[in-house]
Amino acid sequence: MNEIIFNRKEYKTYKDFYHDIAIKIDKERFLDWQNEYEDFCYDGNLLYEFLWYCKKDDSKYVFKNFDRKKIKEQKKYEDFEYNIILSSFEDFVKEYPNNSMEYRFDE
Repeated sequence: MNEIIFNRKEYKTYKDFYHDIAIKIDKERFLDWQNEYEDFCYDGNLLYEFLWYCKKDDSKYVFKNFDRKKIKEQKKYEDFEYNIILSSFEDFVKEYPNNSMEYRFDE
């Protein structure tokens, strides 16, 4: 299983997160997504649609230092956007259980 790690400490904004997702999941490998929808246009719907292309990847998505409980409260706009992204991954792994996700925190 391929492990892809996203570390919250590496992002200043949710836009940085979208950018990192596009790189680490390598959206350019799919002809339909090459040079299109840069950073998924910061849209959770486009991200979820793209994840469908990755359904056979057998990947484990690791989200480090994401406080899911705090993000779900959506007290800040950034939390709202992070919630959309994380929800897209959660829905994806439910639909395609050959993929998985995990939350971790630095020691």
